[in-house]
Amino acid sequence: MSISITRFSLVIFLFVGCLLTVSAQEKKANKPLKYYLNDDKTHFIAFSGYAQIWARYTELNPGSKINESNVNSTADISLRRLRMKMVVAPTDRLTMVFQGGTTNLTYLSDNESAFELLDAYGEYKLSNKFTLGAGRSNWKGFTRFASGPTATLLYDVPFITLGNVNRTDLTLRNLNVFFKGQLGKLDYRFIIAKTYVPFTGKPLQDISTFNNLEVKPNFSSYFKWQFFEKENSTPTSPGSYLGKKKVLALGVGMEYQKDLLWSLKSADTLLNDMKLFCADIFFDTPINLSRGTSFNFYSAAFLHDYGPGYIRNLGINNISNGLDNKKASFNGAGNSYPVVGTGHSFYLQSGFTLPYFNQQKKSLRLMPALGFQYSRFERLSEPMISYDLGLTLLLKDHASKLVFNAQSRPIYTDQGDGLKVADRKMMFVLMYHINID
Repeated sequence: MSISITRFSLVIFLFVGCLLTVSAQEKKANKPLKYYLNDDKTHFIAFSGYAQIWARYTELNPGSKINESNVNSTADISLRRLRMKMVVAPTDRLTMVFQGGTTNLTYLSDNESAFELLDAYGEYKLSNKFTLGAGRSNWKGFTRFASGPTATLLYDVPFITLGNVNRTDLTLRNLNVFFKGQLGKLDYRFIIAKTYVPFTGKPLQDISTFNNLEVKPNFSSYFKWQFFEKENSTPTSPGSYLGKKKVLALGVGMEYQKDLLWSLKSADTLLNDMKLFCADIFFDTPINLSRGTSFNFYSAAFLHDYGPGYIRNLGINNISNGLDNKKASFNGAGNSYPVVGTGHSFYLQSGFTLPYFNQQKKSLRLMPALGFQYSRFERLSEPMISYDLGLTLLLKDHASKLVFNAQSRPIYTDQGDGLKVADRKMMFVLMYHINID
């Protein structure tokens, strides 16, 4: 216990040290990395990117191993995300996007880190109301945050929106064709994708798992009605505008793929469709623009149908690479816990920005926030409840920020009368995020 307290105190010390160091930074504007190809400045090449570094202390799930050692808790530093992006607009209507990067680089990644091609797609703007695109991209439907993170309220997007990450996609990317646009206050997107074949085993009795049969098309869509200011039509949607916009958006989405999973019923193999539905609401508004105060709220209701008994234990940036089955819980190794499964879920996150530390320079703000997920999964005898509590120091809004997050997750074990919560574990993350643009 004393070692745990020492490690946690070290994280807090680093956080406070960073606060004191960056508080003296001056706010200086950089020139955008954008090069124009014509005199009208309508054709261009633009470069951007971002990096996220984690310092973390994790209470690991029962039976977790790091290499050959049984470990109860661990502290580590990792490169959560690194992205470099190039956008080319060679004509008035055509835009091409190329992005590469690496994800979840930990000290266990002892081989050469692969700088992967993530996005390579083009989109053609037929009119202000309709754009057609194709290639490998993170354009997705289903929810506001299905395409991944940007300007997040907490240290990451809600994990429930990443349910199939690296199962039927590669870092949220697929080869797809997408249609998108805005009709007045209605923003829409519709995507047809060919998903990747997930790694799987043989079908299980009354438990749905992904199969390795012929892949059928994946259809997803998302529609949102914007009551106040309009948002840009991009794959990712901001988790917070920090009061720079007044946005109220009501959204509905779905995702469907036929025969994606299978299960056994007695001796018969059944094919199960994936059917996902979501309704969400996003609200961001300034309270006092001159003082820098604002309020943010997001809530979503989910219906997931993957077939009987399906559950995904998801461990983001998992540091454990082994498991002692004799001590293991249902969660599996590391920081995994049931995030997505056949059943109903509710998610909520909310936060607000406090006044600028320096009103004259309009610099440095704190943003407290919280997140909450409640799920009733078919396979679990008790509801899944997870909590996140975060505090962000906005050095230069979302372009440069420090985020401290504490997460509580449930540990499930088979107690004879079903899978029930036996314990809870914590994970503390200190993240530094910086944009390059």
